[in-house]
Amino acid sequence: MLKTLKNLKIKDESRLRQQYILNIILNTVIILTFIGIIIIVYHLLFTPSENYEHQSLPLITILTILGLLISLRMASYKGYGRFSSYILISILFSLATYISCNWGTDSQAGILFYVLVIVISGILIGAKFSLISTFAISITLFAVNYLHSYQIIKADRSWIYESWSNTDVLITSIVLFIIAVVLWLFNRELSRSETELKTERDLLEVRIEEKTTELKIIQAKEIAQVYHFAEFGKLSSGLFHDLINPLTALMLNINKVKLDSENEPSFNIIKSEINAAMKASEKMKDFIVSVRKQINFQDQKKDFSLNQEIEEAITILNYKTKRNKIEIIFNATKNIIIHGDSVKFNQVVTNIISNAIDSYQEDSLNREINIVLTELENKIELKISDNGRGIEEKIINKIFEPFFTTKHNGANLGLGLSLIKKIVEESFLGIIFVHSKINIGTTFTIQIPQ
Repeated sequence: MLKTLKNLKIKDESRLRQQYILNIILNTVIILTFIGIIIIVYHLLFTPSENYEHQSLPLITILTILGLLISLRMASYKGYGRFSSYILISILFSLATYISCNWGTDSQAGILFYVLVIVISGILIGAKFSLISTFAISITLFAVNYLHSYQIIKADRSWIYESWSNTDVLITSIVLFIIAVVLWLFNRELSRSETELKTERDLLEVRIEEKTTELKIIQAKEIAQVYHFAEFGKLSSGLFHDLINPLTALMLNINKVKLDSENEPSFNIIKSEINAAMKASEKMKDFIVSVRKQINFQDQKKDFSLNQEIEEAITILNYKTKRNKIEIIFNATKNIIIHGDSVKFNQVVTNIISNAIDSYQEDSLNREINIVLTELENKIELKISDNGRGIEEKIINKIFEPFFTTKHNGANLGLGLSLIKKIVEESFLGIIFVHSKINIGTTFTIQIPQ
């Protein structure tokens, strides 16, 4: 549909351009013909001695042509541009044929009119019609020449031995000037078209680039959401494993309360068991809060504790660290409160710690992850370090690029670190950088302004 509309627009612009050129040609021809008539009348009135016997076109013919040209201009003004173009070409073709029949096919005026027919046909109608006109002119010249050869039509050849009259010079000059005007108009419109095409192409490139950027942003958001659920799915097995333990403890303690109530109705014993049950339920509550934060994508800016979010991230990954026999050590100079989206900060910490756990190989020693949170003069700094396999120097500059991953077993989409970088920079106006050495370890450093 859009392609059809665009083609119609191009056709309309082409017709308007052709009609504009036609109007200028008609105006030019009318003016030049009128000037020519004045000159001819002047010579007829004031220089009667000059010989006009062999002038190319009689005055009455020129007056008739002028009337036809004025009619065509009026028709073009009313919107019949295409029709006027065909009539104009027909008049010029008839004039050229008339001159060829009366004064020979080698008459300069006739040849110039035929050239004008070909040029105007190509500009006002099209290249195909210009070829058709050329073919028709060739056939006509052969036919006229045949008629002259067998004396069927007699041509006045006396002009060959006589000098040109003023009328001959005038008509030839008019035709040459019209050809020059037509070519000038064509080149000007062609140059204008090229400029418009270049402008439209540049605008199209800008639109394509904007649309591409917009689509990339939309796709990145959608993929980020899918990735987030995928990461949560990988964590869920360990998370629910840890949920079972406090739930079991709660059930056992409640059962113990029941038994103690029956056999030993001591208030202190019952109170102790109830406290134990409450601690287990509180632990289960902490897990549920962590889960909610992982699946809640809405921006919820508020004052929150960085220390608490880091501890919750450690809690979420507790099953994974125990399974891999890794110890997480968290040190903080003080409890730091900032204003922002706690869910996103939790996501950042969880992803980096998870990657640190994955960095350890089966034979790795000193299986520790050190987390250090400090408050500096005008910024907050969080460092998460591991003693894992490290990152090669040749790829360390690529780890924050979307879809780049060193895990080629299908376990990772390569989006985690790119999302972390985006959250740190856009949500917290901070920076993140990494330092790593092969078989020594990796340290991620996040700096957030106060």
